[in-house]
Amino acid sequence: MADCKIVNANVSAAVSSISDLAAKYATAGEVFETAFKNAIADMEGDAKDALLELFNKSYKDFVTSKTDGIPGMIQGMSDLLEGNRKNFEDVDSQIAASIRG
Repeated sequence: MADCKIVNANVSAAVSSISDLAAKYATAGEVFETAFKNAIADMEGDAKDALLELFNKSYKDFVTSKTDGIPGMIQGMSDLLEGNRKNFEDVDSQIAASIRG
């Protein structure tokens, strides 16, 4: 079995950094969506409709969604690391309390 160790401050800092990155990706996705829609705003016809359908069905959630897209996936990793860090902290406290108990 491998040794188990966590450096609380390092993981906490990483959680914060990753969470910030998720927010930046969400903002970048919104900027991308605005730029795309501005680029085709003056178009007319079926091709414009098809482009909007393609964007809305295939790209919008992927680049903007804080639950299902890239921003959400990155935030999910941050949440996973925070849960792991918190579990280590809780178990360490429980073991210490048991020893002192």
